[in-house]
Parts: sequence; C-alpha cells; structure tokens
Amino acid sequence: MKRLEVLGWWFNEQAPTELPRPQLLVAPAAPERRAALAAFLRAGVALVRYPEPSFCRFACGEEDMGRADLTDGRFVWPEGLAHYVERHDVRLPDHFVERALAQPLPPFALPKAKFGLYDAGPWIAWGKAQRACPDLGGFEIPTLDVLDRIAEDLGPVPHEAILACRGSTRELILAIAGGGIELHQLKAGGRPPQRFAGWHEWPLCGDAPQRSAPSPMSGKPKPGVPMGEFFARRKQPRDERP
Repeated sequence: MKRLEVLGWWFNEQAPTELPRPQLLVAPAAPERRAALAAFLRAGVALVRYPEPSFCRFACGEEDMGRADLTDGRFVWPEGLAHYVERHDVRLPDHFVERALAQPLPPFALPKAKFGLYDAGPWIAWGKAQRACPDLGGFEIPTLDVLDRIAEDLGPVPHEAILACRGSTRELILAIAGGGIELHQLKAGGRPPQRFAGWHEWPLCGDAPQRSAPSPMSGKPKPGVPMGEFFARRKQPRDERP
C-alpha cells in the first residue's frame, strides 16, 4: 500500500503529543510564493470528511477551517492548512513546497481511505529537526480508567485536568489554574512539582535536558510500561504481583 505523507498535524494543548507547534515554524515568505503555495493546498482533493471543524492553533479567532483532509496523491493535509500559510506565515517542508510550486495539482487516482494510509513519521521527524516539537518522549494521553486511578492517587493536589502521563517515571502533566501546566511526580518523596507558564515554556525535542533524572521507584517499572498497566499492577497485593 502506498502511504500518504502527512502535513499540517499540529500540537493540541489539551491532548499533548510530539506533533509540531505551528508558532515555532513562522518564517515570512514572498507574497507571490505564499499565495501560490496556498492555492495548491486549496486545490487538493477531499479524501476524508469529519463531523467537527478544525480550529486555528494561533487562537486568531478562526474556528471553522474546514472538515476535510485533502490530498494530491502523495501528501495529505487538513483543509485549513492554507490558512496557516497565508495568515500566519507558517513554513512547510521544502520537498513539499518544491513540488507545490513546480506545477499545478497533477492528476492522480484518489486512494481509498483506510487505516495505515497516513504516514505521520516524516512530518514529526521534520518538526523535531526544526525544534518545533515539545519533548514528550514516553508520555501518553491517559484513558478514562487510567484517569480514575491517577485521580485517586493524586488526591488533593490542585489541578484542572490530567493531560498526560508517563508510567516509567510516574510523572504527570497537569493543567493548572491560570493556563499553566505542572510536571508532577506521583510518588511520596519524589521531586518537587515543576511549573510552566504554558506550553511555550516546555522543553523542545533537541533541547538540552531541563528535567532532572528520574528518581528510583519502588517496584522498578520497566521503561515505556503503559500507565494503565502500571497502576493496575500497583493496586494488586504485593504477593500477587508478577
């Protein structure tokens, strides 16, 4: 199966992953170059449509940027990607830009939408090379049952939401009052919480390490262990644990 290379998948502050932050990819371009690139993006053919519209990650007020994924047969991108290029001067990978500016949208056979068709790997690798991706290695978005277990162990710690968790180090990323975030280790006697004014202060992939090395933990969970498995095992009586 020929896969489509993803463009324009952005970091979501409420569901954090290592996708790029568009604010870190701003680079003004010549108006005619920007207009030609936006025109190519808008000419893409709709591949998938979604019930809810996309919104602008720059919080510029644009809350309905389309509901479709568009493609040229080689790449796939959200319908609203042209907005980022035109209004916010967001740059895209050179190999795509060269293709877009070299010719009009070429004819192609529209692939069938199915699992595995999209390839986000090159997009994320490019974003990391541009130092536009938050360093969230090992963190994952917790499922509902994991959230319940974390909330029980977190107790009275003030927070507005549990955004992500890392089972290997028992660390949580919490949304806190005022729009900030907090790195919290869920362990008695662990490191003190580390606060950030927002995601713009969070370390990026490629930065020098800014967080101290993990403290030893009872039970010595293996690196990369899913948070759900970690908490499930933690609830077992000690003589029943593997």
